[in-house]
Amino acid sequence: MRLRPGRTLGPLLALLLLLAAAAPVEALTVRGRVLDAGGHPLAGAYVSDGVGITQSAPDGAFLLESQAGRVVALTAPPGHGDGPRWWWPAEQAAQIGEFRLGPAKPGGAESLPLVVLSDPHLYDASAAPTWSGKLDPTVPLRAWQKTMAELKALRPALTLVLGDLAMDAEKGQPAYGRAQMGLARRAAALLPAPWRACPGNHDVRYGPHGVDYSLWREFLGPVRSLSFAGPVAVLLLDNTGISTRQDGTPRPCGILPQEALDWLKAALALLPPETPLLVGSHYPLASPLAGVNPLRKGSLVRAPGPTGLGLRNVDQNGVRAMTLLAARPLVGLLSGHLHAANRSALLGRQATVPLWGAPALCGRWWQGDMNYGPIGFPPAYMRGALRRGPAGWSLELGQVVITPPAQPRP
Repeated sequence: MRLRPGRTLGPLLALLLLLAAAAPVEALTVRGRVLDAGGHPLAGAYVSDGVGITQSAPDGAFLLESQAGRVVALTAPPGHGDGPRWWWPAEQAAQIGEFRLGPAKPGGAESLPLVVLSDPHLYDASAAPTWSGKLDPTVPLRAWQKTMAELKALRPALTLVLGDLAMDAEKGQPAYGRAQMGLARRAAALLPAPWRACPGNHDVRYGPHGVDYSLWREFLGPVRSLSFAGPVAVLLLDNTGISTRQDGTPRPCGILPQEALDWLKAALALLPPETPLLVGSHYPLASPLAGVNPLRKGSLVRAPGPTGLGLRNVDQNGVRAMTLLAARPLVGLLSGHLHAANRSALLGRQATVPLWGAPALCGRWWQGDMNYGPIGFPPAYMRGALRRGPAGWSLELGQVVITPPAQPRP
């Protein structure tokens, strides 16, 4: 098409964008066979694209209806290790055919080392936040590298990262977010394997059509996942959906989207009822720190229902998720986001559910302790173990404070 002098591409470009938005998403059928480390068919492996989830049959075969743009993850059943890779873009997974897992893991352990990290808020000179001023942009990654060296010496059975690997990838132009998420992927490569992560509100982009997970999926894989530490099923959920301010303005305040709730229900239907569960998310499903009196401005948001208010920074669909989890043996609920280490419990008639809030590895965004009134929370991570006792599996975690490299205050 040749344009006359003075004519612009604006109307044509707008039309093309509208047509692209209206184009149907390409459906994909992902089918294949799961093999163990010896090349034998393996039953009971979990295959998921974050929307659907299925298991391999006795001959190792599976079939999963998916779509382009999603991520397909393979979860080894208890006793088997991850393969060379454990997730693929759906388009690539549809072409593979055979998916091989790693060597079998020894069973019968009474204690499984566990590491929990949250909110490192990484950035460097290529994509530094506008407020960082005189802060040294090399500090976050140097602190991360030092911490990773410590963690690898622990040889954890599983490492969990509960979101906000990026400082503020939701802001600025797409190239800014891409630079921070590229750094997040390089940082994740230093984590002791096996590791799993879920996104935080600073790891995704927000637009007119809702939450855009494309950068997370490109660089870090599934936004929600199932894995195992021994016999304990570990479910990481994404609750970075868009809530609503009291004045009706959309904003990310913590909510599991319906798609995540549907996936959780489907995953639980495949897991044996006696399977102990450890559930993690960025925003807490329940928290002792979400609100203090008097509430700060903006602490209340509209609840998802037709009436009522909810607390900002705690999942607005937490009760719906807890309803799905209530009948299962829950080892604990893990969360990040609040930058404050905390521990509490829900005391029910049938069970006690421990709540663990992870500290932020960055403290107050690499500027010292995070403060809640008179109480300061230093930069830290959590380590401990899943332990088997007479009453089943339990979780023990302790806080490990880090000392970031010194830098001038802004």
